[in-house]
Amino acid sequence: MWTYLTDLLRLSLRAPGDAAARLLRSFPGAATAWQALVLVTCLSVVLTALIQGAMPMMPMDAEGGSFGLSPFGYAGLLGVSLVLLAGGVTATGRMLGGVGRFASALALVVWLEVLAMVLRLVQGGLILVLPPVAGVIGLAGLVWLFWCLARFIQVLHGFRGVGRAMAALFLAFIAIGTALALLLALTGLTAQGGLPNV
Repeated sequence: MWTYLTDLLRLSLRAPGDAAARLLRSFPGAATAWQALVLVTCLSVVLTALIQGAMPMMPMDAEGGSFGLSPFGYAGLLGVSLVLLAGGVTATGRMLGGVGRFASALALVVWLEVLAMVLRLVQGGLILVLPPVAGVIGLAGLVWLFWCLARFIQVLHGFRGVGRAMAALFLAFIAIGTALALLLALTGLTAQGGLPNV
């Protein structure tokens, strides 16, 4: 398993589309995708807490916590966001003539979060050693993750070019932003993760 993951990571660095195709060829099923979602969400929360705990120079919130949301709230929001992203790129891609399914999209989105975790880990280490370089790596990493997601969508839906994948991603982001805003409004959460005064 470890060899498979490291090989997939190296392939993602070189050729994200090939990595997506390999992941989908070995896709074990929807149940595994959901289990991987839970695992990766928990690992992402732990990694974020560890990185912030190792950097006392990072700003804290007014109550001294390292999260605007509680860790459980952050995990919930991250998990919901990943599910919405998978659903969004599935729906918008199919609107544009794609053939992708939600379970496959979820597997790719979970892998994208794994790549984001690796990027955060590298950036966190660089902040401690070479802060100016960390900012450049972070910006380049965001561009790379966006490109990876576009290529993942292209492979997922069988698009010939990346243009329709970009369009599907743009439409998905609009839909996800609207859904998250509605979710926060309905749950009564503020930007700081607390409840508004009533």
